[in-house]
Parts: sequence; structure tokens; C-alpha cells
Amino acid sequence: MKKLIISSLFLFSLTCGLIACTEGLPTDDWGEPTAPVTPETLSLQGSFESKFVRYVKGQKHEGQTVETKISTIWKDTLWRNDRTHKQIVLWSKDKKYANLTYEISDLTSGANRISASNIRLRFPSYVMGDRKALECGSYESRTTNLIADALSETPVTTLTTSDPVKIWVTVNTPSDATPGVYTGTISVKSDNELKQTFHLELLVVNHQLPAVADWTFHLDLWQFPFQLAALCGDNGVNVTPFSESYFEMMKPFYQLLADAGQKVITTYIKDGAFKNGQTMVKWSKTESGGWEFDYSDFDAYVSKMMEWGIDKQISCFSLAGWNTSIRYKDASGADQTLDLTIGSDEYAAVWNTFLTSFKAHLEEKGWFDETVLYMDEIEEAGMKAVVTLIKAHDSNWKIGLSGRNVSSEVERALYDYSTIVGYDRQSANTPVATFYTSCSQQYPNNYVTAETSPAEMSWMAWHALAKDLNGYLRWAYDYWTQSDPINIQDGSNAAGDFNMIYRTANTLSALPLSSIRLELLREGIQDYEKVKSLNNSQLNTAIGNFKEVSSGREAAKWVGVAEKLLKELSVE
Repeated sequence: MKKLIISSLFLFSLTCGLIACTEGLPTDDWGEPTAPVTPETLSLQGSFESKFVRYVKGQKHEGQTVETKISTIWKDTLWRNDRTHKQIVLWSKDKKYANLTYEISDLTSGANRISASNIRLRFPSYVMGDRKALECGSYESRTTNLIADALSETPVTTLTTSDPVKIWVTVNTPSDATPGVYTGTISVKSDNELKQTFHLELLVVNHQLPAVADWTFHLDLWQFPFQLAALCGDNGVNVTPFSESYFEMMKPFYQLLADAGQKVITTYIKDGAFKNGQTMVKWSKTESGGWEFDYSDFDAYVSKMMEWGIDKQISCFSLAGWNTSIRYKDASGADQTLDLTIGSDEYAAVWNTFLTSFKAHLEEKGWFDETVLYMDEIEEAGMKAVVTLIKAHDSNWKIGLSGRNVSSEVERALYDYSTIVGYDRQSANTPVATFYTSCSQQYPNNYVTAETSPAEMSWMAWHALAKDLNGYLRWAYDYWTQSDPINIQDGSNAAGDFNMIYRTANTLSALPLSSIRLELLREGIQDYEKVKSLNNSQLNTAIGNFKEVSSGREAAKWVGVAEKLLKELSVE
């Protein structure tokens, strides 16, 4: 039988010791009795644990409770083209183990086989998180909690009595897999001596998940592509945005996002759309006082994102947002700032000039139909003035808004409307109707804190189902501000508010590290697609549990219940 052997071949590692900070769910996802081992006879102990458990440094791991049992058997139900996760934890009470290696067998079902290459082991690693999930601006001072969220590719090779090893197991089911029960093993060795064997019993059912590009869920995680360029470089020189080396560095980061089901390209048509964010469209004035616009960076970025698989929508920030000024070059090449007031004649004249030029350029590129002029949390008066201006320019422009408290008149003019979680919109008839979480929610959210369950990310897709929405939006996929790659305590908001993934270093060779949060968000989106495909009314009660935001506090419970029923109905 072919086996995949994983050893210490990588240079980058963030791994540390662990401690469970939330309770796990029962090991057997089919609801059948598990087969416990007898831990007192083993020095190196191990167990499958819930994917919803996240670990904090500082306490020995003692295994699961007697009620849920320690188990070395993982049973699960998979669709073809599915991606499924589980965790393994290894610990020892009395002995250190070195030179750990991991062997993965093929999965077999009679004469049918799923290659071991479809099973991936990653090692949840510590980042600098927080203890509490506090609302916007609440962290005036803080202490650091090291919390396992970054999924390192570097195998952990040492187990001590104080440093348990956690393993994130991912199974990718091939789209052409023959239905059946597939069995295989994951073996753990120390100095080439077998210490533990974990057994997989995975039922592949006669259903197929669509390719990621065909998912209907509208995922909109906003990108901040200038941040990585500002942090990364070689020999003290940062990479130049939109250069060949820039795109080479960025490619794996945004391919990872595309693989999660991202539909939207975040672009910037003026400086300062967010805080001090840069523009992808260069504004300048001629000697005669006319405006000129250079779209070369915008074009290069959009083209690359589409090439990497993100191609359904181009969101352009922003006619109104965190500020309304325009930074530009005058005829001498000097930097200037033009302060504008929404609704003024000068505001309308400047933006009408831009929109005329921009529309012609988008039509030439074939991108006009995918383009949305997007605003963030603009209140009624400003939003009404902007909508009036845009629609007067050309009624075919698409307009987007993340926010609330706008009139039905404004809402009817929107193409993409994302309301904050817990807010009931006046209607949900915009072509794209999503919800978002921000720093103002303690839960559910994507925070990395000791009291936050990563199951809250899977909860998001189930909530979209319950509210009959198209998807989920969040403001920051990669808004890194700290030079330390594992420090995500940005500003005074709870850790994790500014990013969904990690980077391995601050060099041109930096690679992305996925997170438990992103993986479980993606898994929730898979659930959304499966529910839409099955169209089974027996799921309605389970879906109804996600209507109220309060259920986000018990996300692990409700997602566990819903996923269990979804698996059962998939077998029928």
C-alpha cells in the first residue's frame, strides 16, 4: 500500500505547546459509538478531536472527557469534490519523543482507491491573540494569549510532556471518486518506531459538490494588496506594487482566497478610500486644468485576480467613504489634495468627469458589467446624494453598499447590499444580498481570542441560508499592520479583526498560511452549496436555528447539529 511520509523538510515553523480552550464535539460524526483506546497502557497518547476546538498555550492537554472518549477512529461522510477537516492531538504524561514522522496510507474501498496525496496534514501554530472578544476600540491595554490558528506546513517533530502536538487533517475527495466506505490510516512514529495509528473510515456518497468557480455563495472578503508590499522585500528594499516580483509574491495569497470561493476583486479608484490606502488609479491635472486618469495599475491588478480565479465582481472604492478628498498630481508633478463635499457642484463635476472616463475604459476592457461602485457604511443623506449622482450619469452603473439605516428609495437603487449581522433590511430583493460582521460584534465573528469558537466562521454560511441571503462580507482578508507575522493584535480592536490569514515572513519569498478560521468559513460555504443542491425540507428546522444572532454564541453546537443532519440526508 502506498504511503505518504511527512517529515521535517521545511524551514518555517510557528509551533508551540497547546491547551484546549473550548470543549470538543463527539468524535464520531455518524453518531455511532467510538472505539476508545486504553490510555494508561500508552506513553504517547493521541485522539481525534473536533475541528471546532482551538488551543491556547499554557496548560497540559489531558485528552477528551470520559463522556466523549479518546478515540483513534474517525468516521465521516463526504461528497465527491468535498473538503473535510478533523484534528488529532498527541500528548505524553511521562516521556519526551523526538524525530516524529507521520505516514498516511491510501484510502481503499474494495478495488477503489483514493491516493494518500489527497490527505493533508498541517500543524496549528500560535499567533498573538487576545483573551476576550471585545467590541471596537475596547483594547486600551492588553496581554497576549498565544492561540493556535495559523496552519503551518512545518511538521512538528518533538513531543514533550508540556508540549502536546496538534495536527489539522484535511481530506480532499476527488471529483471522480467511486461511492463507498474508504478506510486508511495515519501513523505516528518516533525514531522510526510506530507509536500510534489512527484509522479513517470515510463514506463517500453519491453526491458531488460543484467546482469552486461554480459555487453560488457570494463571498466578499476585502483585499488590501498594498499591505504586503509595504511589509515585504529583500535587502531592505520593499517590493514595488504591481511589478512583476509583486505579482509573483501575491499570487499564492490570492489563489488561496479564490479557493475559498471568493467572488469579488477589491479595487481602489482614489487615495484614502480606507484610512491611508493607496489608489490603483492615478489622478493628475493637465496645464489646462483638465483631469487625466492612469488605469495601468488597476488593469494589471484586475487582470491578475481574474487569472487567479476571482472574476465575478469588481468592487471600486469609493466615491464616498472614510474621506471624500482627492489626492492628485498637478501639472508640475507635485502632490496636491482637493477637498470635496458630497452633494456640492464641485463634487459632482469632478466625479462626473471621472465616471465618464472610467466607464469608457471599463467598456473597452469588457469589465463594465462586472463593476460595482461600492460605498462603506455611508448614512442616508450622503448615500442618497451619491446614488443620485451615479444614476444621473448612467442608470446602468451598479452600486454597492455595506451598511444600514438607508431608506427603501436608496435600497432599491442598489445592486449589492450588505447589512450588518442582526439587522433586518427593508427588503432583500437586491441582486446581491449579503450580511457582514464588523468590530462591533463580540460574536459571531472571526476574532482570535480564547473565548471565540472557530465554529463561528462556519455559522456565517448557515446564517445566510436562514436569512435567505446570498453570502457574507468582511472588511479584511489581509490588512496586516504589524511587522511580526504572528502578531495580529492590530489597533485597539480584538485580534483577528484585520486579517483572515497569515504570512510566513517579510520577504519576497513569503508564503501564505491559511487559518482554522478560513478553513471553517470555507467548509460552511460547502454546507451552503450542499443544502442548495439537496433542497430537502427536512433541513429547514436545523437551518432555522441560525436565524438569531444569539445562536452564534453556541456556534459549535448548532453547526454540529446541522452538519450531522446534512450528512445523514446525504446518505439517503
